[in-house]
Amino acid sequence: MRLVAADDWRPSSMTERRLLELEREGLLRRRTLLSSPEWIAPLANHRELQPPEGYVVSFAKFHRHGLGAPPSRFMRALCLHYGVELHHFSPNAITVAAVFAAVCEGYLGMMPHWELWLHLYRGELFHTPTGTTGVRKPVRARCLNLVQKTGKTDRPQEYIPVGLSTKHAGWDSQWFYLRNNDSLLPSYSGRLIMERPADWTYGVIQAHQSRPDPLLDALKKLRQEGLTAALVLSAVHHRRVLPLMS
Repeated sequence: MRLVAADDWRPSSMTERRLLELEREGLLRRRTLLSSPEWIAPLANHRELQPPEGYVVSFAKFHRHGLGAPPSRFMRALCLHYGVELHHFSPNAITVAAVFAAVCEGYLGMMPHWELWLHLYRGELFHTPTGTTGVRKPVRARCLNLVQKTGKTDRPQEYIPVGLSTKHAGWDSQWFYLRNNDSLLPSYSGRLIMERPADWTYGVIQAHQSRPDPLLDALKKLRQEGLTAALVLSAVHHRRVLPLMS
């Protein structure tokens, strides 16, 4: 596969009014400090991203799908494990992580279990097609997808059904600057991820491979009782929780 130059960022469609709507919905924290507000709307037609010091790039869709500030420990662990910045996640990756956190906390009665996560999920790299066979473009955002492992025939049956929408039209123009409270998230660097690192597919280390077994038994019961990602997300929205918020 040959890579060509990535496209520029799309101009942001996120105005102060639209960000205030997210704030009123409880999806963004209120701007209490004028000197360092919780969020900043980009200038109109602004393409060259230059977050102020102490800010990262986020998307409205992320916050509608369960991300909050300050980010949860699990969200920070995902960034560190996959070696990515916040904007490298796809909208579906945020949804997958939010559902997993909500299942652990709301249905298993525990904090998100890291070894269970590694058992169930791997990272996949997305490059956009160019229309020419064997030629693709790296993307500035959404390059990391989080997908269920299928190495064993029964692996997809170990977790609840997770059917996700592939329709996110216009989401990548909904970017803005989010305050990186206490530098909990990796700083924005503008780095393009050209190749998938090997550890994106790593599972549980051999010495710990039996640890998720009791949790997989519990997940099997939840699946048999009809729990799905759609029901989890419905409960999250009904209770107005952000699973990826500390």
